[in-house]
Amino acid sequence: MHLRKAKVKGRVYLSIVQSYRTPDGKTRSKTIETIGYADAFEGIYGDPIAHFEAEVERRNAEARTAGAAITVKFSPAKKIDKRAEGRVELGAAVPSAYFHRDLGVWGFFEKKRTARGFAYDPCRILELLVWNRISDPGSKRAAFEARGRFPRRCDFSLDDVYRSLTYLNANADALVRHMNESLEAARGPRNRARLYYDVTNYYFEVENEDIDGLRRRGVSKEHRPSPIVQMGLFLDGDGLPLDYEIFPGNRNDMSTMLPAMEKAGLRRAGGPEAGRVIVVADKGLNTSGNIAAVTLDGNGFILSQSVRRATRELRGWVLSGEGYERNASGTFKVKSRVADKAVHVVGEDGRRRKVTVPVKEVAFWSRDYFERSRREREKVVERSRAAIEGGEMSSAAAKTPVRYAKDMPVVRETGEAASHNWVLDEARIAADEACDGYYCIVTSEQEMGDREVIEAYRGLWRIEDSFRVLKSDLDARPVYVSREDHIRAHFLVCYVALLVMRLMQLDTGREHTSEQIAEALRGVVGHRLDANAYLFDYRTDLTDELAAAVGIDLSRQVLTRGQIRQVMADVRKPRAEVEVSRR
Repeated sequence: MHLRKAKVKGRVYLSIVQSYRTPDGKTRSKTIETIGYADAFEGIYGDPIAHFEAEVERRNAEARTAGAAITVKFSPAKKIDKRAEGRVELGAAVPSAYFHRDLGVWGFFEKKRTARGFAYDPCRILELLVWNRISDPGSKRAAFEARGRFPRRCDFSLDDVYRSLTYLNANADALVRHMNESLEAARGPRNRARLYYDVTNYYFEVENEDIDGLRRRGVSKEHRPSPIVQMGLFLDGDGLPLDYEIFPGNRNDMSTMLPAMEKAGLRRAGGPEAGRVIVVADKGLNTSGNIAAVTLDGNGFILSQSVRRATRELRGWVLSGEGYERNASGTFKVKSRVADKAVHVVGEDGRRRKVTVPVKEVAFWSRDYFERSRREREKVVERSRAAIEGGEMSSAAAKTPVRYAKDMPVVRETGEAASHNWVLDEARIAADEACDGYYCIVTSEQEMGDREVIEAYRGLWRIEDSFRVLKSDLDARPVYVSREDHIRAHFLVCYVALLVMRLMQLDTGREHTSEQIAEALRGVVGHRLDANAYLFDYRTDLTDELAAAVGIDLSRQVLTRGQIRQVMADVRKPRAEVEVSRR
């Protein structure tokens, strides 16, 4: 290896280069590591060129002795240095490979290097935060304090970490677009014909909401009184995250889909940017405004429809036994029809009008869904009965877990104000029981088969699982930052971590949960033997599988610092280039 010093517009650009010979005998060279402009390091090293030349010589010396046996001497009297970090988390190499190769994050920030106006590397900070989110989710401070275990040098301060959040937020939309483009360049076109959308929210451990900011009180999915923020997420047809958007906590779910589609480039004059798509979403997004806009944009939709809250005519059609086709075991039946769905739109004059949209309605009944609905309702009935008997009812409580309690006020003979008389709402219980097991889906795709419509809708489990991973495995909440730009940057970190996790699952055959993958990578830790050697004592079939997916070796028991650096350098290169250099 040698240090290449290229002159670019009067400045010296440094990179570490290695020469090699091709099978036909010609000499070629390849870039091992791009360093940057020499003058950018003058504040760190007195003579940057001399420093990096010495670094190249040290690496060459390590390469010459890489195969030699390592002798480590220990002194019984030597004490542990409390200030030194004795571990290195080499499991970070696997997500770093996706971060650089598939998503092209380093290339995105490298193009902006000269225009940044600050010395710290936002790409390195984001890489550290993404690894922390996958391996040991915590606050930004916790990630910074664990930087000594990260297998790349982290020459930045805690203040730099917080400053970088502002920069990351400012470039978040462009970065997401760049990652999508890089992913398509690396793996081929994304499956955009069918996109899944849903909304969830995340809470803050604060008492007061923002006046005009993101942290607002709203309908919490976890029934918490704390301020929340809303996140809308798009997945492609393969279950990979495609885009996301953040909304204030008091924003109604149904009003988030169109702005999220706008941000993802799915609402453009003359048709969608990337061709027609079919948006699959739950019943909370089934509104007149969403259906009308999606239709006018030239897109399609597959939306669930509540049977209990449907019009009398639609509910009667779903519950009628006529027209259903049953399977041989009697556990499933389905029917469909083409109908006109009434939606209300606001014209250019501001007036609200009723129009009809031709749709296909698919109704089906499933024994599994029937039994699950009955079990869940029995629990609510029992809670309602217990609350009534215990005198714990209130009008607010009746709206949620005890909704089958009904207030029948009794006017006292004295003429005083009515008192409460809570009883079980038997009529409501019977009405809900009649709908057990039935489901209805409304779609613009009239030519799509009934089973295909149902299977497309059932794909929503992937987005529900993605929210579970974000909340549980990646620990996206509670959110520990308070400024709006920092909050948005926090969710960018979570989004990138989710995308990397899904790619790791995809490349290992989707046979492992995100928790299993995180646990496996977390275990690949080297313990320092001396100044230049680390001992690794954790290896499983899953770590071998993850390492093989990105073309690196995590099976060696002892690695030197130089070998660890080489692993981290390899994951920034295209896999084919790494394989050539090994030959």
